[in-house]
Amino acid sequence: MKDFSTTIKILTEQVTPFERLRASTLLKFFQEISIAHTESLGMTKDKTLDRGLLWVVGKQEIDITRMPRYDETVEVSTFPSKTMFTVFPRMCFIHDLKGNLLVSCSAMWALIDKKTRKIIEPDKKGIYIPDLSYGREQFFPLSIVPKSLDKRTEIEAKFSECDLNGHLNNTSYLDIAEDLIPVSYLKNHGLKKIKLDYKKEVPLGEKLPLDYGNESDTYYFKSAAFLIELGF
Repeated sequence: MKDFSTTIKILTEQVTPFERLRASTLLKFFQEISIAHTESLGMTKDKTLDRGLLWVVGKQEIDITRMPRYDETVEVSTFPSKTMFTVFPRMCFIHDLKGNLLVSCSAMWALIDKKTRKIIEPDKKGIYIPDLSYGREQFFPLSIVPKSLDKRTEIEAKFSECDLNGHLNNTSYLDIAEDLIPVSYLKNHGLKKIKLDYKKEVPLGEKLPLDYGNESDTYYFKSAAFLIELGF
C-alpha cells in the first residue's frame, strides 16, 4: 500500500536567504501531513480537538541528506507505527521527484487533555491509529546530551509564534535556535541532523532562560521546555 503523501513546491517564504528550506518549515510539513493523515484514518477534529484533546509531539529526530531548495517540488509522505500505550510513533519522509530520499523523520506523538495538560490514555477516549509500517523498521529518537552550554539568553512565547494549543509552537524552537548561530556559519553549512526533545509547553507570554553553545559542528540548546541538537 502506498503511504499517505502529497507534493509541495517550495516557495520563497519557506526558504532561508541561502535558498535552503527553513528547518522550522520542514517541521511544519511533517506536522501538517501527520495531522492530515490522522484525520484521514478517522481520528477527525470532532474526536479530538472538539472533545478537548490536543495532539502534541514529544520527541523528533531528523536525518537530512539534502535540504530541499527554493522552487523545487518534493513529495512528503508518512506512516504510523504501532501505538505504544500513550505514544503514537510516526515516520515522515521527503523525496525528490526522482525518488531520492532527502529527509527522514521519526516522531513520537501523544494526546493531552486541554484543561489538565496531562497525557491521556487513547483507549479510554476511543482513539485508535492503525500500524501501517508493514514490517518496516522505525528508528526512535535518541536522547540529547547537551555539551558546551557557555552562553545564555531569554526567550518569550510571542503571539506570532504561538498556535491553537495556546503555547509556543514547536516549529518556532528551530527559528529561535538558528537565530543564535552566526549567519556566516549558516551560509556555509547545511543541516544534517535535528534532534528535539520537548519537556513542557511554553504558554503564550511566558519567558524562560535558554542556555546554548556548540562543540565543533554540533550546536546545543537547553531550556526548561526543550532540548535541541543541531548537527551540521
